[in-house]
Amino acid sequence: MKILLSFLLLLGGYQTLASSDNKKTPSRWWPQGLSLQAGVTGVGVQGAWRLPKRPQWVVRVGGSYLGYKKKHQFDLGDSSIVEFRPDFVIGLVQSSVKWQPFRRSSFFLTAGAGYTWRPDVRLQLQALSPIELGGIQMKPEEFGTIDLRVRWSSVVGYAGLGMGRSIPKRRWGFGFELGCYYWGKPKLSADYEGFLETTTLDEQLPMIERNMRGYRFLPNLQVVLSYSLVRKTQK
Repeated sequence: MKILLSFLLLLGGYQTLASSDNKKTPSRWWPQGLSLQAGVTGVGVQGAWRLPKRPQWVVRVGGSYLGYKKKHQFDLGDSSIVEFRPDFVIGLVQSSVKWQPFRRSSFFLTAGAGYTWRPDVRLQLQALSPIELGGIQMKPEEFGTIDLRVRWSSVVGYAGLGMGRSIPKRRWGFGFELGCYYWGKPKLSADYEGFLETTTLDEQLPMIERNMRGYRFLPNLQVVLSYSLVRKTQK
């Protein structure tokens, strides 16, 4: 978050210097607007460029990050305690195009694509005390460790709609966006030791993976705070 805020202040300072230099317009390579976003895919920042001859079209480039990694202990009864260790990360670098079909409205449609360097969810399970399963007593070392991993495609598609301008008419603007990512077909893998080595889990994994084939989409809802880097925008 500190990096994102520093980036915002840097661009804002650049714009102030550029506008005071004989009122020259900033370089076309610098974004005309900057947005901070928070939602399902975490916290992120985006730069926005309005197409010169098509003011209803805006190109956006940015990224977002969300991570969760915390141990959880569960009592299964009879003093049987297991520990779950989820490892969940959504890191996205994304580009998209916004289209505002109505000139006097901030309603927009958007579509784009992104890249994620950690397109998976990982889960580790191990016993912290003797475990009883189906009347069978097992020591923690006999229960062993289970590592599960669900992986999607690194390249994702996106489509959505919302309200709000990436380059506000005034200095600040607020909006929201509702969309959906397409992550592709999930793939399941498992590494384990202990009692599961005596089971037919390897044979069941393809069937479990087929049952998960519908988990290809990730709904996305986010709120957006936008800042205009130009003093006057086209209406």
